[in-house]
Amino acid sequence: NYLVQGSSIQFDKTGKKIILNLSLSIPKRNSDLREDTVVGVDLGINIPAVCGLNNDNYAREFIGSRDDFLRIRRKIQAQKKRLQKSLKNTNGGHGRTKKMAKFDSLTDYERNWVKTYNHMVSHRVVKFALDNHAKYINLEDLEGYDSSDFILRNWSYYELQQQITCKANMYGIEVRKINPYHTSQICSCCGEWHEENRET
Repeated sequence: NYLVQGSSIQFDKTGKKIILNLSLSIPKRNSDLREDTVVGVDLGINIPAVCGLNNDNYAREFIGSRDDFLRIRRKIQAQKKRLQKSLKNTNGGHGRTKKMAKFDSLTDYERNWVKTYNHMVSHRVVKFALDNHAKYINLEDLEGYDSSDFILRNWSYYELQQQITCKANMYGIEVRKINPYHTSQICSCCGEWHEENRET
């Protein structure tokens, strides 16, 4: 039984369906968490999330892949580009309205695809933390690391971080954001940094 915080009713975009928005207060679930166990999450391009433990060098979780994510998203974007091109030659009337409806549908589909994929990744990150009784999840703070590079523009890191934080809070796991500078080159055992550490 959850406590209702508020609610509202509205029509969808078509005006044909009624939507109920219900806000619930969901209490934290009791979990056996250890203060000395931390999960570090490396958010990358080839693999969206790589999880590791601070007290076990062999516990690793590789979640998702660049090919999975970008293959579908690029396909959708190519369809949208073709539609946009054809819309340039349409002055108005029902033809344009139909094409715009299809374009909006593709935009919604892309948004939902990204959201669903990030839900899968965030769920597995939190599950890895729970399975290893970790009290903390350390995430790289990627704010300000935006890029014009195609892959980074299509990755939705911020949404992924928000979903991890939201799911972790349900179990009492604390999410901490750390500076990503040199994190891939710092030794996880002694904390020593060297520019060649990444190699071995």
